[in-house]
Amino acid sequence: MQRLSVVILAAGKGERMVSKKPKVMHEIMGKPMVSYVIRRAKELLPTKIVVVLGHGRELVEGYVKEFGVECAVQAEQKGTAHALLMAEELIQGDDVLVLYGDVPLIEGSTLDGLLSFYEKARAVVFMTTEVENPFGYGRVIVEGDRIERIVEEVDATPEEKEVRRINTGICLIPGELFGLLKKIKSDNRKGEYYLTDICRIAGQEGIEVRAYNHPRASEVLGINSRKELLDAHITMNDRILEAHMRSGVSFLGRNIYIDADVTINRDTTVYPNTYLMGKTRIGEDVTIGPNVLIRDSVIHDDVSIEGFVVMEGAEVETGARVGPFSRIRPSTVLRKGVEVGNFVEVKNSRLDENTKANHLTYIGDSEVGKDVNIGAGTITCNYDGSRKHTTIIEDQVFVGSNTELVAPVRIGRNAVVGAGSTITKDVPEGALAVTRAEQRHIEGYGRKKQCAE
Repeated sequence: MQRLSVVILAAGKGERMVSKKPKVMHEIMGKPMVSYVIRRAKELLPTKIVVVLGHGRELVEGYVKEFGVECAVQAEQKGTAHALLMAEELIQGDDVLVLYGDVPLIEGSTLDGLLSFYEKARAVVFMTTEVENPFGYGRVIVEGDRIERIVEEVDATPEEKEVRRINTGICLIPGELFGLLKKIKSDNRKGEYYLTDICRIAGQEGIEVRAYNHPRASEVLGINSRKELLDAHITMNDRILEAHMRSGVSFLGRNIYIDADVTINRDTTVYPNTYLMGKTRIGEDVTIGPNVLIRDSVIHDDVSIEGFVVMEGAEVETGARVGPFSRIRPSTVLRKGVEVGNFVEVKNSRLDENTKANHLTYIGDSEVGKDVNIGAGTITCNYDGSRKHTTIIEDQVFVGSNTELVAPVRIGRNAVVGAGSTITKDVPEGALAVTRAEQRHIEGYGRKKQCAE
């Protein structure tokens, strides 16, 4: 094949989405749908990828530029042929593959098949498919694999509306035939320049247009409504789960959500109602769930994330255990062998190796050493009403239950903090710190109270 450019049409508003956001920026499994199309285009190794922008230009352009693509602008939405012509100067006579920013489910193997057909045909080629209900789509009238015409819904006769073979919009145009687009007119009910009219123009000049029929309509049709967006989520999630299972990951149920950029290594097991989101990376032999949400976190090998944990922006090292009912907030690092247990919240803190905080504890803005035991009900009081302060707990400290550590404060190595203490001053290495009031007994108090009642 000679030089190939890919033009992705992404200018439409998407009225049926009922949204302020451009249609192609609606997310599927954590990524705007246009990103999937760009990724497929890149797999073809084209000389150039051009995204045609229109509605919501600034937002879309700011995102797609990160992929190293070029952009053209369709200031007024005058139809698909008009949109494609906006990219003419950038493609410089290449053969052109036309894709759509709202068709994110298309697979690489499908495009490979289309390109193979095109190389043999060496003609304008449209991808077609068949649907049960063709309402709203352009009908494709064919003789064998030769397209006689493509008729838009509003211009179709009653007989043509019965045809179930429809146009997906995806097509290939040889560079030497690109100029046919300039002969297309807007003499139709919508007053738009239809890309499909290239069939009529080519026929007038004795040039054949061919049809490549794809059997799976759901893969090659655009997303135009919230219902179709939901269906795309379900399809893409199924693909993601299948890919992870092929790589050695076990899922103990279907109700599991995994974003497209999440990585999981072999022999990890994920229980139902688990959500793995963002750029999360998970190692080998990890157990997660059920009912867990993890976002933008790194989980090393042999970690257990138990039920009802919420984790974001954290790192958990080998052999650590988290949960159940724990919340691990951003900028937290749990080193090897750390145990964080029931109803524990950790935020912007580092817990070093083999430290344990198993019950009803808040640790915020803290540096906690190795082999530390933090008793139930312990709180690091890190906020004074205007600023956050740091608590430092050195190695092998024992903190008794129901303790308040009022930052900034340092607990020295091997120190012990008595249960029920409020610590406002640094504790020296190896010392016992106790601040609770002396216990007193008032004899007979209970009997006197009963008599009074």
